[in-house]
Amino acid sequence: MAFGKSKNRRRQDAAQTKEAVTGAVRSHGPGVLKVILLTGLTCALVWGGIELRRWALSSPTFLLKETSFSGLQRATPGELLKLSGLTVGQNLWSLDVETLERTMSTHPWVRTVEVRRHFPSSVSVEVVEHMPAALAALGDLYLVDEDGEPFKRLQPGDKLDLPLVTGMDREGYLADEAKTRERFRQALEVARAYAATEPGKRERLSEVRVAAEGLVLVLADGTEAWLGEGETDAKLQRLSRVREELRARGLAAEVIHLENRARPGWVAVKLSSPVSERSGASQ
Repeated sequence: MAFGKSKNRRRQDAAQTKEAVTGAVRSHGPGVLKVILLTGLTCALVWGGIELRRWALSSPTFLLKETSFSGLQRATPGELLKLSGLTVGQNLWSLDVETLERTMSTHPWVRTVEVRRHFPSSVSVEVVEHMPAALAALGDLYLVDEDGEPFKRLQPGDKLDLPLVTGMDREGYLADEAKTRERFRQALEVARAYAATEPGKRERLSEVRVAAEGLVLVLADGTEAWLGEGETDAKLQRLSRVREELRARGLAAEVIHLENRARPGWVAVKLSSPVSERSGASQ
């Protein structure tokens, strides 16, 4: 009997609820019914989304099977995988792409890295590496890329034949990284301009020195060419003509000054022969 009463009570409650909804619709119009339907639909979508996420995170369909790399020259896939912790069998939906990119970027040769998920079961990693353009003396020797950024300490296995940039120190770099990188870029621009002028005919460039007076080129035969600031192409052309004239006369220069601001066309030469100096030679 008690059970019957309980069942009747549930029927009464349902009837009252239905009557209340019907009454609300009569009182407030069809807008209330729309709100009720939308609320039910929203709840259904939320529940469906939760269940779909649970399935995606547990389904073997989305387990990582293959990781491919592009752009690698000096870094290796094994090194990047070890840094990131990315392994076969991880769920693709659970991967934190930003964290993977950040950890792989800690490799000294990696400049930028982009990780993409390819559903259902693979990942691609696109890497752009630093391109070494020079060595820099900053206490230790560092590799400098084309943007003037020292990115890696030189190691015994780094077999690179690059010009050396001197005249900067580690303390100065740490105090003003932007200014130091700009000076490195200027040195690299001069080195590239020197290499591009009559390639194969010029003495090999050994060092670019950043001095208070400007940039100084040190050639493989020991000659110093003081360029100063600006008008790089014109000064390199004058340097080439002066060296040709010296060779024709059987002379060798210790220092060639091309940084005369008052008289840009003038060149002063300090010879390494007994004749110590020749100045005022207009080119």
